Amino acid sequence: MININSIIGNIFEDEKLQKKDFEKIRMSRTELEKRILRKQTDIGTDIGINLDTGNHLHNGDIIGNEEIKILVEQTPEKVILIKLKKNSQNLAILLGHIIGNRHRPIGFDGEKILFPIQADSELEVFERLFKEIIGDIELKIGEKIFLPHTSADVHEH
Repeated sequence: MININSIIGNIFEDEKLQKKDFEKIRMSRTELEKRILRKQTDIGTDIGINLDTGNHLHNGDIIGNEEIKILVEQTPEKVILIKLKKNSQNLAILLGHIIGNRHRPIGFDGEKILFPIQADSELEVFERLFKEIIGDIELKIGEKIFLPHTSADVHEH
């Protein structure tokens, strides 16, 4: 097993890293939040990750040491995507309030609001929660790499 305790950079922030080939590890969003874990790369290299307290991984991070450099790829997850049919400050505030009461982190994809779900059946729950405004929004399930908005430090329950 190879031990790794540092993040070298991120391919989305460093053009030099984009031009290189790396072994890859795929991780869920919840795994990215852990600072200690064991994984295998796409070609079977066994690695142990042990980051300093307060550090965690992000999609596109390059981790490694003198022996190896590895690209961290976040796996897509199920999300509900919401698009407002009309531009309304009151509608946006109400939507935020309802989602916030469910303790869901939110993200944005263009003009769509999105938040993670565990099962397709959650769409029905949110359709009921949004019943008063359902005619003013479009709801659908998708698979995306979910990146929570940085100012929303919400922990899912």
